[in-house]
Amino acid sequence: MTKTDFSLMALGTPNTGELNQIYGAFKALEELTGNSYDYDKMFLLPLNVNSVHEQKNKMVLSEYPDYPSFKDEIFKMLDRHLAQLKNPPRVFITVYTQLENYVAGKNIDAVCQAVKEYYKEHHLGNILTTVLTSRAHKYKYVDLINVPKHLLTLRSRIRLLRKPSLRKKVLVTVGIINNLSQKRIKEMKKELLDNLKTFQNDETLKSQIDKLNHFISAPKKIVVCLGGRVDGPEINFNIQFAKKLFSDAEKMTKIGYSAVFVNGPRTPNDVCDFIYEQSLNNPDIVFHNCKNIAQSLEDRQPNRWRIYSGKYEDVFSDMKKIGNIYPGILGFDNLLAVHTMDSYAGCETANAAVNTAICSKGLYIDPDIRRDCYNMYQLLCPQYAIDWDEFIYFSQNMKVEPKDLQPKVLSSPLRVFAENVLNKMAK
Repeated sequence: MTKTDFSLMALGTPNTGELNQIYGAFKALEELTGNSYDYDKMFLLPLNVNSVHEQKNKMVLSEYPDYPSFKDEIFKMLDRHLAQLKNPPRVFITVYTQLENYVAGKNIDAVCQAVKEYYKEHHLGNILTTVLTSRAHKYKYVDLINVPKHLLTLRSRIRLLRKPSLRKKVLVTVGIINNLSQKRIKEMKKELLDNLKTFQNDETLKSQIDKLNHFISAPKKIVVCLGGRVDGPEINFNIQFAKKLFSDAEKMTKIGYSAVFVNGPRTPNDVCDFIYEQSLNNPDIVFHNCKNIAQSLEDRQPNRWRIYSGKYEDVFSDMKKIGNIYPGILGFDNLLAVHTMDSYAGCETANAAVNTAICSKGLYIDPDIRRDCYNMYQLLCPQYAIDWDEFIYFSQNMKVEPKDLQPKVLSSPLRVFAENVLNKMAK
C-alpha cells in the first residue's frame, strides 16, 4: 500500500451543511490521490440507520451518561462498518458542530478517542483523525484540526502561540471546507433545467415552474439563502427578520429584479410559511422549499424543528419533484446570492466565484456567544462579498447590478486540507 492508497471513514451527521463539508473533503482527497471512492459507503452510522440520508440524530458523547457507554456504542458501529470493508480506513473525518457550544470540543475528542482505542484493541494499525470547521481546542485524540480563521479568538491565538504541539496539528483556512464549485453548480443547473422540462405538464407544479422559468429569463436575479434558528437564544431568526428580507426583495423587483428564496434545515417553519404566502402575491418572487418534510408523527415533534411540518406539507412535497434547486439556481447570469449572517454558506458561494452578499441588518446574533458570525462577515466584506443593504442602495441609486461587482474569489481550502492529510499520512 502506498501513502495515497487508502480508504476514508467519516462520522455520519444529519446536518446538511456538515454533510457537504465531509463530501468536499472526500472529493479533495479523491482528486489528489487518484482513488475512486463510493462516498455513501464511507459513513460510520448508528446501528438503526442504514444510510447517512436516513440519519436524524448525531452520535455525541453529551447524549450518553458516560464515556464507557458512548465508547461501547461506537465500537458496535465500527464492528458493523468494518465488517463490510476489505481493509480498515486510514483516515477518520468528523465535523465540529458550533451549535453544541461548550460540549462540542469534548464530543469531538471522545469520538476520535473511541476510534483510536478500537483500532488499538483490534490491532488495526494507525488511523489519522481529523475534524473540520473546529475551534482551536486542546484536543488529545485529534491529529489534524481544521480551524477556519473566523473561529480564532484572541484566547485561541494565544494558545496556539504557546503550544507548538497544538500548532502543528492546526490547519487555518479562510472559510470552511465545502462541496460547492463552479463545476457542481453547472451540473446542478442542468439537472434543474431538465427537471423543469420533465414536470412542465404537472398541474400541481405549473405555477411553481412558471415562476421559476420567469426567474431564469429575468435580466437581473437574486437568490436569498435563508439560515435560521439554533437551539439556544443566541440567534433570533424570526418573522420580523423574514418581513425585512421579503420587503428587501420587493424593493428589488420594482427595479427589474426577480428573486428566489430558498430555505435551509435551520429556517423556522413559520418563516417558511410567511415567505411562501407572501410570494404568492408577487410574480417576481419565488419561494422554493429545500427543507426535509415530515414523514411521521415523530418528525412533527418540537425537537424535530429541522424538518418542515406545517400547513404546506402537501405543497412542499410536490415541490420536491423538482428537486433541491440550490445550488443549480446559482448558475444563471447576472445573479447575486444573498446569505443571512448566521450562516457560513456565504464563504461557499464566494469560493465558487458567485457574486455574494451578506445580510446582517435586522438579525440578532449574540456577539458573545456567536462572535464567529461577525468574524465571518468581516472576513468576507467587502473584499469577497458585499453587504446586502449596501447593494440595495447602490442598485436603487447607482443602477449597480451583480455583474458589476467583480469581487475577489475566496481561495478554496479543500486542496490544502487534502495535502495536509497526505503529509501526515507519509510521516
